[in-house]
Amino acid sequence: MSKKKTSYEENVKRLEEITVSLEKGDLPLDESLKLFEEGTKLVRESTKMLDEAEQKVFMLVQNEDGEYEAAENE
Repeated sequence: MSKKKTSYEENVKRLEEITVSLEKGDLPLDESLKLFEEGTKLVRESTKMLDEAEQKVFMLVQNEDGEYEAAENE
Protein backbone atom coordinates (compact mmCIF):
# COMPACT_ATOMS: atom_id res chain seq x y z
CA MET A 1 0.00 0.00 0.00
CA SER A 2 1.51 3.31 -1.04
CA LYS A 3 1.16 6.44 1.04
CA LYS A 4 -0.39 9.51 -0.58
CA LYS A 5 2.23 12.17 -1.15
CA THR A 6 1.30 15.29 0.77
CA SER A 7 2.13 18.89 -0.05
CA TYR A 8 4.43 21.09 2.01
CA GLU A 9 1.41 23.08 3.21
CA GLU A 10 -0.41 19.92 4.28
CA ASN A 11 2.68 18.84 6.23
CA VAL A 12 2.89 22.20 8.01
CA LYS A 13 -0.81 22.05 8.89
CA ARG A 14 -0.44 18.54 10.30
CA LEU A 15 2.65 19.60 12.25
CA GLU A 16 0.64 22.43 13.81
CA GLU A 17 -2.07 19.95 14.82
CA ILE A 18 0.51 17.61 16.32
CA THR A 19 2.15 20.46 18.21
CA VAL A 20 -1.17 21.56 19.72
CA SER A 21 -1.98 17.99 20.76
CA LEU A 22 1.42 17.46 22.37
CA GLU A 23 1.38 20.82 24.14
CA LYS A 24 -1.90 19.95 25.85
CA GLY A 25 0.01 17.25 27.69
CA ASP A 26 -3.02 15.04 28.26
CA LEU A 27 -2.23 12.24 25.81
CA PRO A 28 -1.08 8.80 26.90
CA LEU A 29 2.64 8.20 26.44
CA ASP A 30 2.17 5.75 23.57
CA GLU A 31 0.04 8.19 21.61
CA SER A 32 2.44 11.06 22.33
CA LEU A 33 5.33 8.98 21.01
CA LYS A 34 3.41 8.10 17.85
CA LEU A 35 2.63 11.78 17.23
CA PHE A 36 6.23 12.74 17.92
CA GLU A 37 7.43 10.12 15.44
CA GLU A 38 4.92 11.33 12.82
CA GLY A 39 6.03 14.92 13.41
CA THR A 40 9.70 14.01 13.02
CA LYS A 41 8.92 12.26 9.73
CA LEU A 42 6.94 15.29 8.49
CA VAL A 43 9.83 17.63 9.36
CA ARG A 44 12.23 15.43 7.36
CA GLU A 45 9.88 15.32 4.37
CA SER A 46 9.25 19.08 4.52
CA THR A 47 12.96 19.86 4.75
CA LYS A 48 13.56 17.71 1.68
CA MET A 49 10.75 19.55 -0.17
CA LEU A 50 12.32 22.92 0.71
CA ASP A 51 15.76 21.74 -0.42
CA GLU A 52 14.31 20.55 -3.73
CA ALA A 53 12.43 23.83 -4.21
CA GLU A 54 15.62 25.79 -3.50
CA GLN A 55 17.47 23.76 -6.12
CA LYS A 56 14.66 24.32 -8.62
CA VAL A 57 14.75 28.10 -8.05
CA PHE A 58 18.52 28.09 -8.39
CA MET A 59 18.30 26.22 -11.69
CA LEU A 60 15.60 28.60 -13.03
CA VAL A 61 17.80 31.60 -12.23
CA GLN A 62 20.65 29.98 -14.05
CA ASN A 63 18.54 29.19 -17.10
CA GLU A 64 16.94 32.63 -17.35
CA ASP A 65 20.17 34.62 -16.94
CA GLY A 66 22.47 32.16 -18.62
CA GLU A 67 24.91 32.68 -15.78
CA TYR A 68 25.91 30.47 -12.90
CA GLU A 69 25.73 32.87 -9.99
CA ALA A 70 24.21 31.80 -6.69
CA ALA A 71 22.03 34.89 -6.28
CA GLU A 72 19.62 33.11 -3.87
CA ASN A 73 22.38 32.71 -1.27
CA GLU A 74 22.39 36.41 -0.46
